[in-house]
Amino acid sequence: MNLKMKRLWAAIAAFMLVTMLAACTFVNGGDNGGTAAENAAQGGETTTVRNELTVGITDVDTFNPLYTASSTVSDLCGFVFEPLFGIDPSYRTDGVLAESYTMSPDGRMITISLKHGVYWHDGSDFTAADAVYTANLIKSGGTRYDRLMEPVMSIWSADNYTVCATFSRAVPDPVSLFIFPVIKNGSASGVFSRVGTGPFYFDATDNLTATDWYHGERAAIDRIKVQMLPDDEKLISLLDASVVDILSSEKLDMTTYMPKSNSHVWDFVSNNMVFVGFNLGSAVFSDAAARRAVSMLLDRDDIVNSVYYTRAAATDFALNPASWAAFDTNKKHHASAEGATDELTSNGWSQAPNGSYFRSDAKTVYFSVRILVNSENAERVKIAETLAAAMNAAGLRASLDKCGSQEFAARITARNYDMFIGETELLPNGDLTPLAATGQNSMGYSSPDVDALLAQLSILTKEADIKNAERVLCEKLHTDMPFAPVCFLKKSLVTSAKLKSGVDPSVGGFVRDTSHWGI
Repeated sequence: MNLKMKRLWAAIAAFMLVTMLAACTFVNGGDNGGTAAENAAQGGETTTVRNELTVGITDVDTFNPLYTASSTVSDLCGFVFEPLFGIDPSYRTDGVLAESYTMSPDGRMITISLKHGVYWHDGSDFTAADAVYTANLIKSGGTRYDRLMEPVMSIWSADNYTVCATFSRAVPDPVSLFIFPVIKNGSASGVFSRVGTGPFYFDATDNLTATDWYHGERAAIDRIKVQMLPDDEKLISLLDASVVDILSSEKLDMTTYMPKSNSHVWDFVSNNMVFVGFNLGSAVFSDAAARRAVSMLLDRDDIVNSVYYTRAAATDFALNPASWAAFDTNKKHHASAEGATDELTSNGWSQAPNGSYFRSDAKTVYFSVRILVNSENAERVKIAETLAAAMNAAGLRASLDKCGSQEFAARITARNYDMFIGETELLPNGDLTPLAATGQNSMGYSSPDVDALLAQLSILTKEADIKNAERVLCEKLHTDMPFAPVCFLKKSLVTSAKLKSGVDPSVGGFVRDTSHWGI
């Protein structure tokens, strides 16, 4: 065969090979033609072109979702473990492992009915004993979810599919406290058993594979490839290179991080509320008018834009603006020095020739205060500086009192301050008891009306009634102003362009409802 003919046959062979490869469809499955789950169980690598995500994890300690201190491991566990109830970005709850629930008339006991036909990844039945075991581990302390079970006094199983719990106090929307991941009964004894009930299971390669039967369906994604990485810097660089497909704002500072143009940023408004607290025992702030005047000088929209770079939602009320229970109001006020002046002068405050304010009762009280702020938090320092400037311009003498985080916390507890810039993470149910209930807040605030409203919210079941009670409570607090809400911070899950739909992070978890994620 001459050289020309050899070259011709080589070209034909190459063309046929390319054609055959183009005709092949590569999905999750090994060379033996089995399913991805079967191949993973045999220890083989699955071949994936489209239906695979890569997740990077750092600070790996334990894959027990209750105890891990790693936010990346916690996110990974969201593919494997499930809660009794989920909570969406509008703070509505829906059943995941639970079917329904009922409350006692006094709001002090909940009865949860579980779904039948749910199985752990090892094939055993999911029962009430699993939920009770998990809740009691949380109640014993040391988990990521301790605050959720703080109001729970006792929890037990009435039968295989019924969980009962009593509360030490009536709490609003108590079902939203049961959003912790449930682990199998006894699985935390000794070496943790990594079986869950979710749409993905840990396979023999320590990656995640979709279960073939999850609540009657199979996840749209076939496999989650897990990469253990040495540090956050490497993790973020791989996200930027689209090698890693998801990372939450627990690792990314979204005020400075710039996602790639083809990335997706899935936001939700968290329950982290920034606020100004007042010491009601101080000479100045024993008067509600003085507290309202300071609130009127807060330029909340400017704080959101210039301090948090729109990574927050401004609010006048202690109710998450993303919540289904949030109400429309025409009372939203903008920063107004004139409004602050009117508030003071109409409530017994006078202006001295030097422009400062004073009030004369039994003795003369001059409006001169210090703003306590944690020097280690740059955003809150900037808020304090901005507010102090606005107060001084309006004749309300204010200066900054900076200290480290430990001293800051100690002084708040001891009520050794005039006013402070604080941040608190409300429970998913938005319970304001720690901020407003008599004897439970750090401001010295007490109101029988507010105590009654908090108790009422714990027994209401109709949405219209709950929404109305929330409005009455918020407007009462707005009048009394023991604290001035500023904004609720946003959190995010950043994903590569591969993820197209179904991603829906919330206070219930950055990674949730993953069976509906689409790529």
